[in-house]
Amino acid sequence: MRPVAKVPGQAGHAALIGFAAGLLTFLCGAPYWHHHIPAAVLTCAGSVGFAAAGGLLLDAGDSRRRVGYLLPAGAVCGSLAWTVSWNSGPWPQISFYAQGMFYVLAGYAVLSFPGGRLTGRAERGWVAFSLTVLLGGQFVVALVSPPEWNGLAPDVFWPHLTTERWVFDRVIQIVIGGQVILAAWYIALLVRRARRLSALDRPSALPVLLVTGVFGVIAAVLTAHSDAWTELDALLSFYVVLTGVATAVPLTLLSGALRERWREVDAPHRVVRMTSSTTSIGTVRDALAAALHDPRLRLLFWVPAEQNYVDRSGRAFREKTGSGRWWAEARTDEHQPLALVELDDGLRRRPGMVDAVLRAGSQALLTAQLQAVATAQLEQVLAAQARVGERETAERLRLANDLRAGAQQRLAALADHLGRLADAGLPDPSGSAAASCRDEVIATIGDLESLALGLRPAVLRTDGLGPALAEVADRLRLSVRFVVDAGRTPPAVEATTYFALCEGLTNVAKYAPGARVSVEIKVVNGWLHGTVTDDGPGGARLVPGGGLAGIDARIRALHGRTTLESVPGAGTRLHLRLPSVRSAPSGV
Repeated sequence: MRPVAKVPGQAGHAALIGFAAGLLTFLCGAPYWHHHIPAAVLTCAGSVGFAAAGGLLLDAGDSRRRVGYLLPAGAVCGSLAWTVSWNSGPWPQISFYAQGMFYVLAGYAVLSFPGGRLTGRAERGWVAFSLTVLLGGQFVVALVSPPEWNGLAPDVFWPHLTTERWVFDRVIQIVIGGQVILAAWYIALLVRRARRLSALDRPSALPVLLVTGVFGVIAAVLTAHSDAWTELDALLSFYVVLTGVATAVPLTLLSGALRERWREVDAPHRVVRMTSSTTSIGTVRDALAAALHDPRLRLLFWVPAEQNYVDRSGRAFREKTGSGRWWAEARTDEHQPLALVELDDGLRRRPGMVDAVLRAGSQALLTAQLQAVATAQLEQVLAAQARVGERETAERLRLANDLRAGAQQRLAALADHLGRLADAGLPDPSGSAAASCRDEVIATIGDLESLALGLRPAVLRTDGLGPALAEVADRLRLSVRFVVDAGRTPPAVEATTYFALCEGLTNVAKYAPGARVSVEIKVVNGWLHGTVTDDGPGGARLVPGGGLAGIDARIRALHGRTTLESVPGAGTRLHLRLPSVRSAPSGV
């Protein structure tokens, strides 16, 4: 297998990024933490969680890396929001805009988790609307109020245009209303995304969406019933409460990220464990499906002689089908095609995990490929046998038609001529000789008709298996109970079934003429089943070169199977199974 990127499992980067975010939060809120130690611990822990979760995703090396950038950036903005506690210079302005960006970045990260991108206009529209409400709204609030109305010191940097109180109050109401709408919109998006999660993403993403939805509801309620717009202490308390609630989001993200890491690390080992004791196409397929959590996984193997992929049955692969599926190719160390794996499209975002799993299963894939090549070659042999059987059946039909249209008609004309001579009153021995010749010709015609019927009886072509076999039973003087629950099948299948069951009835007439006999014919799940059962002495077996052995070879050529159960003293049961739809050569 080609080399792949190492499956990430190190937490060093995540710990470093988390520590930096926690330290930044502590420094930005230092004036407030002096008298609020528990709040400091809670808030710094929340920042560490956001940044560390992002750090883990940064090491993913796939589309989740984009989420890994958003979370630390959001943690930085959340840390800068605490600079309002300094209540001087430009820090309050920086704080309010940083707080808005924290919500935007965190919301964007959760909406794009785990795929790393927004999936529709509604989600992109939410991001645009959140920037308008959270940043644009804060800008308008600053323009229509002095810093004192916002609970800040009068000497902070606070550019404003007017000081009309009623304008300030109205703008605050509008901004709060916009934030409530924003929260409701976000919750609706979370619900929609949760419903669209694939089975692969659901274990790690669904808890994140649920926790974030709860946080959105709490944030909307607190925003609508808070004095944080006009009092600094209320604002800082508001930050502490929201931080405490929001801490559940990074914890859930961390849990999901760690589960993803464990899956990625364990997946290659799982393949090795499942294929170490035994290796077959089915075992390899099941091992890959279990490791990649894709029960619908499909596995194809490259056959160099055919220059094509085949499935586990040796049938050639035609085209890639199936919506929401991804085809990943496995190659040998020499870069030669080895296998083609159909996967859930969600695994496209985890190429490192997929490559690691395929690399771990490379030896098992090579062994399974040999089995697939052998199966494909056997399929070609059986197909060739089927074509031979088709030509044989066609030749039987042609010979039967030639007998009826040629020799039988000429012999019938000769018998008629001899009959007229015998009836003309010729003297003996001429008259007797003509009559004797006429009788021999008529007997020969009967023999030819029996031969033609044995090749392919007309009743089989016109009425099907049931009436044709009933005619055979009458000719063999057997009392047979028929149970026929099958319509017409491809001619080659029908002819093969007829000759096989005829052979079974002939054996009964030869070795157990007084036995009770039953014939059952039915179609089950696309397979034609035929059974001849008798309560005779038993002891029958497939003898090389015998009639039953020849029938068995022809049945196997049509991808069928023959079973003979014959215990001495317990009767005989001959069962055959042939594909009634996919199959069998037709045109005979």
